[in-house]
Amino acid sequence: MEKFLNFGQPKKEEPKQFILIKYPGIVKNVDKALQTMGGLQLISQSHFNNHSLELSHTPDNPYTSRIMADRKTQDNISSGTLHLVMKVKRKKANPKKMKADFLGLINTVYSFDVMCDFQYLPLKKRNNTEIFEDMIPKLIPTDLSSALSWWEESNALTTPLFLPPYQFSRYLTPSSKILGRETDHTERTRRSVRSGYGQNLRVERKALSVTVLAQDVFPTEPSVEAVAEAQFRCKHDEPHRLLRELFEERPMWTRIGILYRTRIDDNLLRSILQKYAFYIQSGPWGRLWCKFGYDPRTDRGGGRYQTLMVSFRNNGSIPERQRLKVSSDRAPNVNPIADVNELTEPVSYTYEPGKLPRVRQMWYCVIDVRLPRAIEALEEVEEPETPLTEEEIKEKGWLPTSLLDKIRDLIKEDVAKTSVNLEHRMIDTTQRNEEDF
Repeated sequence: MEKFLNFGQPKKEEPKQFILIKYPGIVKNVDKALQTMGGLQLISQSHFNNHSLELSHTPDNPYTSRIMADRKTQDNISSGTLHLVMKVKRKKANPKKMKADFLGLINTVYSFDVMCDFQYLPLKKRNNTEIFEDMIPKLIPTDLSSALSWWEESNALTTPLFLPPYQFSRYLTPSSKILGRETDHTERTRRSVRSGYGQNLRVERKALSVTVLAQDVFPTEPSVEAVAEAQFRCKHDEPHRLLRELFEERPMWTRIGILYRTRIDDNLLRSILQKYAFYIQSGPWGRLWCKFGYDPRTDRGGGRYQTLMVSFRNNGSIPERQRLKVSSDRAPNVNPIADVNELTEPVSYTYEPGKLPRVRQMWYCVIDVRLPRAIEALEEVEEPETPLTEEEIKEKGWLPTSLLDKIRDLIKEDVAKTSVNLEHRMIDTTQRNEEDF
């Protein structure tokens, strides 16, 4: 009985690793497509030697400019997204029922997202015909024997005039700014030019958003330049109305909370957010955008907005991601019980019971943790017998550290429970699918 209870965990087989080549064309013949990249053997050598792939649609032409592939590993492809190789089968009795087998993971992607330079084809049209003649045998030796006697032939071949390319483009991506100078006709630049050599003529790019630390004085209103810049960047009233109503509803928000509630584009949000709030970089309210004129250090109710970092690095059900990048988050939701419409939504700023986070490291406001036990613990907080000093509030906030640790443990406990339930459901679903085939 003891041997039965103390059985070891079965070892998980490591998935096979594949590479993905995004070929710039419609592949009708795989062998010919591989030949344009040097053949399967050269592709394998380049991959294992960490060399870039080269592609030429005319591999027999030595005067062609090859296209270099951009190599990316899985960590740099798309954080939080897995590329899988699947084999799909249809049931003969019912074609609508399919079975998908997992073959492996893609760990390297090659893409040819670069500029294709001019291609030189050494051809000449024969006189009075529509036939073109290949000039390569007259321009360069085609084999070793002809190369050794190339300069010793008595009857020299009459070679038509052909100018091979002196140099192809030195840049793989087109750019209109490589040879262009920055044009700035402000008085400051003119003074710098008149002042002589050794002056930096680059215009200073100053951020108009206000960033403060936990010990700094919090601003009460935005600068005139920030308001004017926000009005200039966005002349429509709707985004301004959404942000104004959001900070009237509550004075402090995380960035993902603002994006989730307003659905404003991230680039536009950067331009107009400076008009309504300032950013707190450190302390109990770090990583929050705070409404101008509000100071949570002087309001005991501001303890509800204190930030809490929770890490789920050891949870295999949540996508791997080093840090949350809200602007580039387009990763699909790994939660099988989620609604299909949530697959394109940004990351949620709240934690709800029974629903896995979409990233392995999240920053929550305490008020955004929707666990019943966490809400009860927050409501039962009592005022300390000794009033907190101003320095203690700036350093630790209004809430005791033990409460923050308890809420963090409750979140991790719920995540572990949800992960186990999802694994059981996936196993049951797989077994039912196997029985149908």
